Amino acid sequence: MRELIIDGTRIGDDRPAYVIAEIGHNHGGDLTKAKSMVLTAKAMGASAVKFQTRYPDHTYARGTEPGAFDFVSDNPQWMDPVYGRHRWALEFSESEWQELFDYCRNTGITAFSTPFDHRSADMLNRLDVPAFKIASGDATNIPLIRHVAAFGKPMLISTGGCSMADIHRIEDQIANSSMLHGHRIPYAILQCSCVYPAPSDTLNLRVIETYRKAFPDIVIGLSSHNPNWYGSLAAYALGARIFEHHYTNDRSWKGTDNPFSLTPKSLVEFISALESVRHAMGSPNKQVLDQERLPAQERRKKLVWTRDLAAGERIGELDIMAKCPGNGVPPYLTDLFTGMKLVKDVKAEEDVAWEDVGESANDDRGASE
Repeated sequence: MRELIIDGTRIGDDRPAYVIAEIGHNHGGDLTKAKSMVLTAKAMGASAVKFQTRYPDHTYARGTEPGAFDFVSDNPQWMDPVYGRHRWALEFSESEWQELFDYCRNTGITAFSTPFDHRSADMLNRLDVPAFKIASGDATNIPLIRHVAAFGKPMLISTGGCSMADIHRIEDQIANSSMLHGHRIPYAILQCSCVYPAPSDTLNLRVIETYRKAFPDIVIGLSSHNPNWYGSLAAYALGARIFEHHYTNDRSWKGTDNPFSLTPKSLVEFISALESVRHAMGSPNKQVLDQERLPAQERRKKLVWTRDLAAGERIGELDIMAKCPGNGVPPYLTDLFTGMKLVKDVKAEEDVAWEDVGESANDDRGASE
């Protein structure tokens, strides 16, 4: 059975979707804003909130190319034109992180974070987060994955920009870590597109099917950077059970991902839609539901006589008609009556019955369905 337990909540194919409101750095380094997003995410029904944690000096190499510490941009979401300084402006101190996680616990919502370096991972472990997220950018960072796996807590691993070889490398590393530490390291794999924001045609949701076949014991999810949640409903139908969407109280705020994040209104709509889809999925077994027996009978048809006939007459094709409701002999048995002789008189609009042709009323052929 594929399942993952985070902070006491079991996630599996037979469970409701686990929805993570990815606050990330949308708080812009403002603890009050972070708490306000925690509060609304909880009120809208999120299963958990997630943040991002970096020591930028440990995460970004010096240099001026995109992604490096000294890269310069006029990005309106940035807190500083120099990328590394922008990232520092978004970070909380350890005492602030402690305050924020305590606030989440007191609010009654699970909270964890994505460490982007070993030092951040160690701090989050000291703060006793119940799970860790590995970002797509670190899916090939086996040293960090190995380091986090050593904590023995659930790991959610995004796979944007990865090949299947990369995913199997992750699988092998976690298996090795499990053997080393003498117990299974729990983890989930999340399909992801490494595009920000991610247009619908980059989501590649059918990879979820591939993951489910390749990893039959692992919970599969979706980390989405799409500005809406429509594709995530399809992901649920394909077998995803963990959903991470960027989240904000206000798309106009500065931070990092606010412009394409879900808002409180869209988050609650998403969670409601997921529940509807979960119930609508139902069972793979095609059978008559108890709820549909009466309406099906009302809409289906039974066989009735079209005219008065006397005993001894042979039944012709035009002597029988199918009419509602379907509380008699079903129309698919019409051919069994055609050509037979009546053993009793019948009248127009009466129900056709097996007794009319001398057959037992208990004959299975005559039972209405």
